[in-house]
Amino acid sequence: MSLRGSIIRQLVIAPATLADLQLVSHVSLPTLRKAIQELIDTRWIRVVGQAETNGGRPAMLFGIDDRYYQIVGVHLQLPGVRLITTSLTGEVANESYMFRDIVPTPGQVAQAVTDYVTRIRAEHPDRLILGIGIATPGFTDPSTGDILSIGRVSGWHNFPICRRLHDSTGVPVYIANDIDCMALAEFRHTHQPLDRNLAYVGFDEGVKVSLFIRGELYQSSLGNAGLISGDLLHVRNIDDHDEMKSLLTIVGVNRLFEQRLLALDAAERQPYSAILDAGQRGRFRLILNGAVAGLPVCHDIAQALIRSLSAAIANVIYFVQPDVTVIGGMLSLMPDELFAELELAIGRYLPSLIHNNAILRPARLSSSNSAAMGAVQHFLKNYPLEDTP
Repeated sequence: MSLRGSIIRQLVIAPATLADLQLVSHVSLPTLRKAIQELIDTRWIRVVGQAETNGGRPAMLFGIDDRYYQIVGVHLQLPGVRLITTSLTGEVANESYMFRDIVPTPGQVAQAVTDYVTRIRAEHPDRLILGIGIATPGFTDPSTGDILSIGRVSGWHNFPICRRLHDSTGVPVYIANDIDCMALAEFRHTHQPLDRNLAYVGFDEGVKVSLFIRGELYQSSLGNAGLISGDLLHVRNIDDHDEMKSLLTIVGVNRLFEQRLLALDAAERQPYSAILDAGQRGRFRLILNGAVAGLPVCHDIAQALIRSLSAAIANVIYFVQPDVTVIGGMLSLMPDELFAELELAIGRYLPSLIHNNAILRPARLSSSNSAAMGAVQHFLKNYPLEDTP
């Protein structure tokens, strides 16, 4: 990587002084000063303050310039598509949610993202869109960025989304699995050192795992994070295998909730009316809150959910033995009482040696934009900064 690219990547992590940058770049001060001035002139970095000192003249603190370049982040939720525009430092300047509760075609999404980029350019003519980062479920081709398949929705197969958007917008486009993106956003938000073995378990339309092995994101030849199959899972105290599989998806949890309500009379269903009226993701959150509030149907579903999830997550911990396991995705909305029950249930599956060394914690970034924010981080990680002028 070029010196300029190395400086930018360092400052994306945290502001630094000239002396700090020389320690990591191993170049002479004149060479470093020249590169820094070039980056200031091209609006990549700027002076953001002064370093603390015990005496003498305080050193200038350099950081990323967040006033010029922008990046568009896209999360293909399907249903729904979330779009954000951020600065290089990740500050969200604009957000939009399209196709609420419907699954658009690939062509509709490509056009919607193109129109969004056009609108952002018109609204901010003094700023430059550097590129687009996409977070997607399903399988992708790492070499081309094509979406190979999103199995749970029809019509999303063999779609060259990166090429289509590059042709229509003129900017580079990078794509990654949505759970990988959530993990990247979470670990940056919490300043988690990526040189450890980390597992991020995300729950949405399935239970998926993102793994960082000694700082490197594990990717298969299909570019996707690992999906835990309900067909290969045995859960204690759940005899109905189809029900257990349903509990591993948000759609399945919501469907079970509806089925349980059908067995109640009108008066018994009344306390659940607000939950039933909510959208898919909102309903899931309300079911969890209802469990804590003591609503019987919510409590029963939450307990079955914990039993299913604990078996799935314990398998990951047993096999990988990560230093830290973060439970995120829609589970970042789980109330503390339920998370404590989930943690205990996971421990019951593990031998004491592994259980005593396992560190579990809930995700701390619960933003609806987390996958799109992670897509921006993935873009910056892969953007060829060596070509930076």
